[in-house]
Amino acid sequence: MDTLWIIVLLGYALCVAQSIYALTTKRPARAGLSLGALAIALGVHTSWLLLRGIRTGRCPLVGTQEMCAFLSWSLAVSYLIAYRWFHANALKAFIFPIVLVLATIAAIAPGTTGRPDGLNNPLQSVLFPVHAGLILLAYAAFFIAFGAGVMYIIQERELKSKRFGTMFYKLPSLDTCDTISFKSLAIGFGLLTLGIAAGIYWQGLRSGRFWQGDPTEIFSVVTWVIYLLIIQSRMNAGWRGRTAALASIVSFLIVICSLVGVRYLGPGTLHPFG
Repeated sequence: MDTLWIIVLLGYALCVAQSIYALTTKRPARAGLSLGALAIALGVHTSWLLLRGIRTGRCPLVGTQEMCAFLSWSLAVSYLIAYRWFHANALKAFIFPIVLVLATIAAIAPGTTGRPDGLNNPLQSVLFPVHAGLILLAYAAFFIAFGAGVMYIIQERELKSKRFGTMFYKLPSLDTCDTISFKSLAIGFGLLTLGIAAGIYWQGLRSGRFWQGDPTEIFSVVTWVIYLLIIQSRMNAGWRGRTAALASIVSFLIVICSLVGVRYLGPGTLHPFG
């Protein structure tokens, strides 16, 4: 395993341990130590992506290793943005275990070398990373919505039981959880829409056909339709609270199925899991 990845995994593991400890105990947690570990891990993680891009001569978004590396990095950055907006420190306990799993996959997965087909001219070379990068950023936003949905369900259960445990005082309010979930869904849907549009155009330049009908394209469109229905229901049908939280959780599982399904049903295609 690359030395850089060892540093990254140790930093993220410390963040996971500190966040869970802080959420589940009344004892003061060393937040400063966790913040320092996160800063080092994210800095090294960013350096790995930059070095990978320099070595391969392309954006590091091809293959399982690079996809997981970029997605875990995006998720860590998305958490920092959500924390900056909402000061929901408890969200870390629900997000960084996912970051750690994705980073671990990236650390042990074999790398993809060379320059794949479909990046034969400058426009195609730009469109592909825009397409793949936007979709992975969208997935990161959906993961944030999942974390907010889980926090909402836990907080609601605490309120209904009227037996307030340690987590009740550490989790954000129900309104904050709902707001994080909705804004993350909206941002993710916008990024996914732009990513799919860029992918369709890139595919047309690559092969002369805008739609190939491969599993990657089908999963992406199905995911897009599902999130469109969820957002429309929230805006027009008044979905809020528990229903919206459950929708965020279910849609997260759909994203996972999409990622895994593309890996095993779409070999040979030029996509993040290709």
